[in-house]
Amino acid sequence: MARQLTGLARVSVAIAMIAGAWLAGDVGPSWAHHMDDWVHDHSTAVIPARPDGLAEIQATYGPVCGNNANAGRSYWPNQSSSGSGYVYYHSFIAKNVGGNIRNHISQVHREGAVRYLVGGYNCRYIAGSTSWSLHAWGAAIDTNSATNPMGQNFWNGTGTDGKNYGTYIPDVWRGPYPGHKFFWGLNWDSRPDPMHFQYALGY
Repeated sequence: MARQLTGLARVSVAIAMIAGAWLAGDVGPSWAHHMDDWVHDHSTAVIPARPDGLAEIQATYGPVCGNNANAGRSYWPNQSSSGSGYVYYHSFIAKNVGGNIRNHISQVHREGAVRYLVGGYNCRYIAGSTSWSLHAWGAAIDTNSATNPMGQNFWNGTGTDGKNYGTYIPDVWRGPYPGHKFFWGLNWDSRPDPMHFQYALGY
């Protein structure tokens, strides 16, 4: 009986220590032991300069609907209404999306913040036009599109688990400093597109 009480006492002390550290802010993302070896890579090899304008986009990404436009992929929770699945995108942004952004969400156990649909490469025009969408280069990814349709002028952060994550998802795509450098479609004045994150400017 004494040994059992000693064991319980040790557990109580451990729980108290963890709770105290949590309240003090000492325990956070490092809690995720399954990814202790994961490290952000903000080098220029992983986060290169964003192309600006059509000429730079073509020089960087190559032809629309080309072989490299869907050469990168990562597995996303709630990718569609059916559940998890792969999102495809250009190899130029593959390490940034798969190594930084996707793993950042997993590392802090916020898979529930990802709400379908999440989609990348799509060989199509911009809706209502005859100009190629950046999705045709694999240079853009839409996420949480079920609650963030084109034309909506705010971000709805309600995740698939019903919790409100605020701007957590956009913040992962954009930053924090030095950031992952994706441009957020919500910032377009003429046609906000809160689900849209692209790795290019001037288009």
